[in-house]
Amino acid sequence: MLTRPLPRLATSQHALKTLGAFSILCFGLLVTSQAAVIRGPYVQLATEESVILVWRSDVETHPVVRYGKSWQNLNQREAKDLALKVSSGVEVVNPNQRYARLHSAPEGTRQYEMRVSGLEPDTKYYYAIYDGDEKLAGGDENYFFITHPVIGTDAPIRIWAVGDSGKGNDTQRGVYHGALKVMEEEKKPLNMYLHVGDMAYTHGREFEFQKAFFDMYQPTLRHAVCWPSMGNHEGKTSDGLIQTGPYYDAYVSPAQGEAGGVVSGTEAYYSFDYGRAHFICLNSYDVDRSAEAEMAQWLEEDLHATNADWLIAFFHHPPYTKGSHDSDREIELIEMREQIMPILEEHGVDM
Repeated sequence: MLTRPLPRLATSQHALKTLGAFSILCFGLLVTSQAAVIRGPYVQLATEESVILVWRSDVETHPVVRYGKSWQNLNQREAKDLALKVSSGVEVVNPNQRYARLHSAPEGTRQYEMRVSGLEPDTKYYYAIYDGDEKLAGGDENYFFITHPVIGTDAPIRIWAVGDSGKGNDTQRGVYHGALKVMEEEKKPLNMYLHVGDMAYTHGREFEFQKAFFDMYQPTLRHAVCWPSMGNHEGKTSDGLIQTGPYYDAYVSPAQGEAGGVVSGTEAYYSFDYGRAHFICLNSYDVDRSAEAEMAQWLEEDLHATNADWLIAFFHHPPYTKGSHDSDREIELIEMREQIMPILEEHGVDM
């Protein structure tokens, strides 16, 4: 608050300089306070020693992640291991910055994907997102992640598996809150979130992802990885053959075997390990599902290579159903049963 009036501007050069400096100061304050997180932060692609933290801003920032084993002492930082995705209207001026284009995010959107590595296995870390020295999100007991246990070691796994969730309505919200209540009552933490597709009705567009997925599940996404499988509703806007669209913008999946398993070379299908379990995500929608095609051949190789005690596969189209969909009439369901299921059964997949 000003405690005395400024001198009359018409009669004081000093006042003009003072007002100019005051205006610049105010403008500077406005600029620095404009940065905000418009999606996330959320956790992706966890391993024994690393995670990726993802968030979006609609203005340019200097992204920094601070983290530590106590939320009151975030004594470590990461600012360099960054992948950037930008929408239309954003010019990347740093020639050394690796970046990709977002498919259809609002103009001016920047998506930051910061890899935090060198972590201890099966360890809880707290984190906060910064723009330089200014905190944007996190920094309390609700923002944390837990690294995977060492592959092959005993570790309990609580999985939340969800499909066809994405209408963004009160029914979806009730299911979510019911799941949270059960976990709270049983005092067993959530280790991972498997989504088998149709998380964004009706066409898998940007605003549908925001409303029906990120706005809905943010309290969970900020600490538990969602490992996704693409459904037909995402497929209306996203393309698994070339890995573009809001679905592929939203997630960071291990195409290069970063989390265990054989390299698939695509985020359309992939695998990862957690303790004594091996998880396989398949694309049942828009890649070739025949036993001779690339996905099935990769699946064979991946299952042959794993020594895990538990094998779990997940994908969108059920091989056996006589509900609102008929697995004897719809080609995706028929082919998953006739072409892919024999491979899963031959290798003793448990679930």
